Amino acid sequence: MRKIMGSIILCALTASAAWAQEISISAMANPQQAAVGQHIRLVVTIEGKVNLKGSPRLPDMPEFQVYEGGRSSNFSFVNGKISSALKFTYVLVPKGTGNFTIGPVQIDHAGRTYSTQPIQIQVGSSGRAVQPSRPSRPPVVPPGPRAKPPKTDTLPGTSRYAGKGAFITTSVDHRRVYVNEPVILTFRFFSRIRLLSQPQYQPPDTSGFWAEDLPPQRNYNVRIQGQEYQVIEIKTALFPTTAGKLTISPATLVVQTRDFRRRSFDPLGDDFFRDFFSGGQQVKLSSDPINLEVKPIPREGRPKEFSGTVGQWSLSAKLDRKQAKVGEAVTMEIRIFGEGNVKSVGKPRIPVLKGFKVYETVSSSEVQKQKGRVKGVKIYRTLIRPEVTGKLTIPPIIYNYFNPGKRRFEKLEVPSLSLEVLPGKTQPVVVGSRSTSEPVGPGVKVVAEDIRYLKTNFSLKPFRPWPAWIWIAGFLLPPIGLGALWFWQRRQDQLASDPRYARRLKAEQSARRVLRQARTQRLRRDSKAFYASLSQALTWYLADHLGISRSGSTKREIVQKLHDIGAEEIMVEKLANLFDECDFARFAPSGRKDAEMERQEQEAEDLLVKLGRILSKERKV
Repeated sequence: MRKIMGSIILCALTASAAWAQEISISAMANPQQAAVGQHIRLVVTIEGKVNLKGSPRLPDMPEFQVYEGGRSSNFSFVNGKISSALKFTYVLVPKGTGNFTIGPVQIDHAGRTYSTQPIQIQVGSSGRAVQPSRPSRPPVVPPGPRAKPPKTDTLPGTSRYAGKGAFITTSVDHRRVYVNEPVILTFRFFSRIRLLSQPQYQPPDTSGFWAEDLPPQRNYNVRIQGQEYQVIEIKTALFPTTAGKLTISPATLVVQTRDFRRRSFDPLGDDFFRDFFSGGQQVKLSSDPINLEVKPIPREGRPKEFSGTVGQWSLSAKLDRKQAKVGEAVTMEIRIFGEGNVKSVGKPRIPVLKGFKVYETVSSSEVQKQKGRVKGVKIYRTLIRPEVTGKLTIPPIIYNYFNPGKRRFEKLEVPSLSLEVLPGKTQPVVVGSRSTSEPVGPGVKVVAEDIRYLKTNFSLKPFRPWPAWIWIAGFLLPPIGLGALWFWQRRQDQLASDPRYARRLKAEQSARRVLRQARTQRLRRDSKAFYASLSQALTWYLADHLGISRSGSTKREIVQKLHDIGAEEIMVEKLANLFDECDFARFAPSGRKDAEMERQEQEAEDLLVKLGRILSKERKV
């Protein structure tokens, strides 16, 4: 009995250890000894033998200003084994000196939470103050590390503010662009006065754009008409998703300054002490809106295989081996690297591969932000399996993209690839009720397929007369019908007197109707219309429940209201990611597969059910 119990315990420990090692998460900070205002890179790496998704949860770090520095992903499927890795980079800027601890970074997977080890950071003084935060957080005014200031005449919109104590501006590098061509939005905060508290920043609304932050932020001084200003500069890359007239709304900044309307010069007077202990004067600064003209991708000269990719790109392709046996899995890797919206790079068209069995293609990407530009690489990996011996050739791979700088389509081509295939072992494969011999390599599992016929032989049961209670119920139907009619009329009066309640009541029905339209569009393989309907269903459903306008609601407003009512962070993140995927599909609709669209449709339905429960509880409270 002891041996049996020992074996059971050993197996349980082994199984739990194997489960615990399904994924791993680690974090590394560089440097771990820094000065005030110096950038610290926090790199979080998640690896596992599953297809990883989602983002890690950062701990509270009040001692640091935190903003994103990019992310990369990698996915591979070799010899039947899946492995993936996600890498997230964050930039931390310490606010003061001391010894600080970065708590565990966490991620949830399969009902379990995985955490990193805490990291110790030592921050010393260097005479430099704190860097401001990224656009989603309020900027900080004290001077930071100095960058080389630009010339005053290169700062647009500053001359009309000359003489003011503080003001903000927004500008773009281009006002006429193509769809998916990057636009660099620059926010600047000019100040030559002392602020009494941290400003409250509201970034501009960039609906209709795919946005990417461009760290790091810059601090420098500039002289405008004889007066020196401290400048905080934040850049964001915007990629327009649709053609037409688009507007970037004004940015706002609320600052707390000394009330200069009081003329108190006596340090012992009552006015001086009231001004010293008061909260000061609150001033709201605003920038001007920016109008852009977004031109559609030209149809003239557009290649047939064009997938919507815009930018400046290069192409490479390779096989993971030069020699293989019949039935062995070989990975073909295609890399598209360059400058532009990496996430919108479309899938290359794979030529017809004679002598190969071709499996599904998986993708990964790595985004880099350097010198105010978005760069990176999109990697597509396809598993192929040779079925005949000899020297097999993969035809040249061609990729087309639109270069907005040259205003023309450009073609990339990699030469043909060769693979020497040797004879391999064969094993019988059962297909239905017959047995065949087909080469099968490691990592490839053959599943039996056949038609399972429906049964046609069944017996009919004799008809039985209805019982007496059914006849009795028939006599009761008229009064029940009248009562139901009265109740229905009262219900209609209630809906007419409370429009918001009526919207909430019909929200699910309306969303289900739009989802059915999306399902029809998916079956027709109209991906662009499918994602438009999917986004519309989610937006209308949440707008009706939250009591906001359907047409005027934005993703940012919906997410903020869900945070306000206490919705789970994971659920809100899934919703935001699904909104982003719907916007992303406008770039390269031809690259979407039926399985992926079906998965996203199911994810939208699940979110509607879960969010409906939360919103119902909120109404009861």
